Amino acid sequence: MAWNTVLCRYRYDPLDRIASRTPLAGLITQALYQSDVLVNELQGAELRRFFQHGRSSLACQTLSDQSSSTLLTATDHRHSVLNASRLSQRDVMAYTPYGHNVAKDHLPGFNGEHPDPVTGHYLLGNGYRAYSPVLMRFNSPDSLSPFGKGGLNAYAYCEGDPVNRSDPSGHDILDDVLTAAYIGVGLLTAGIGLVTARPALKAVVKGVKVKPGLPGSAAQGAMQTRPANTAEKLSAAVAVGAVAAGSAWAAAFAVRKADPDSAVARPLTVVALALAVPTLSLRGWTLARSELAKRAMKSVPVLVRRSSVRSLNQNVRLPALDIRETAL
Repeated sequence: MAWNTVLCRYRYDPLDRIASRTPLAGLITQALYQSDVLVNELQGAELRRFFQHGRSSLACQTLSDQSSSTLLTATDHRHSVLNASRLSQRDVMAYTPYGHNVAKDHLPGFNGEHPDPVTGHYLLGNGYRAYSPVLMRFNSPDSLSPFGKGGLNAYAYCEGDPVNRSDPSGHDILDDVLTAAYIGVGLLTAGIGLVTARPALKAVVKGVKVKPGLPGSAAQGAMQTRPANTAEKLSAAVAVGAVAAGSAWAAAFAVRKADPDSAVARPLTVVALALAVPTLSLRGWTLARSELAKRAMKSVPVLVRRSSVRSLNQNVRLPALDIRETAL
């Protein structure tokens, strides 16, 4: 027999984030965000402020008309709150592999997520899907399942591996797919740059071998080497830039996947973008320059060798040269 009792009403803002909670017996709670991170909760005359570094909780401050209190928190490498201290009081928290724990003082809990005080569930993605650490599964299916990036099991949490993985958005598989795509793009760019870098660098370092001269000339039969021209030097610079930018881009997302709070990921991304912008600009400029050179060469006359003719004034056979329009 189904029950129609409403325990709590949830309202969402235009960005699909929980804006307020109205429990059956209790005051309405309003949520305030900064860049999709919960920073304040207002419940009646009580204000709760959450201080974080990345996804790791640092402290929770509660302010009211009569008093104020501050809880300092300590987390593990997965951002789960393990300790909470105020003055001489210290609380220690522990979790089951799937995150079950008794919520305390409105603090963040498993993987740095805020448990719902009414149901005890974690409303991941700022309210996108409710995850039950007791049932060890989501209460609603993933919108990307079963035939999309959400996987075949629409209710599974972290593909059955909550110890090594987390799902802050409620789209665990999508996050993995996007990360793999970013890393793949970086490696592909680096691979293409590596293929084109070898001949371009060889031309810059060793020079370019030119074909022998015309038959009968002194240069015939002797291979000559000339220095690399501007276009070849630019091609080498573009190839090296592509290798460096692609490698830095792939490394940045690999580090971010392994450790979301790593201080190395952001500098690597900045380096990748700093290398990619001038590399793409140089590539576009060289392509435009090459196209203009091809158009200019279409109307350049060339010397075409013809069969020998008898001179009218001499009984010798001389090679005759004719000037024709080329159509390259």
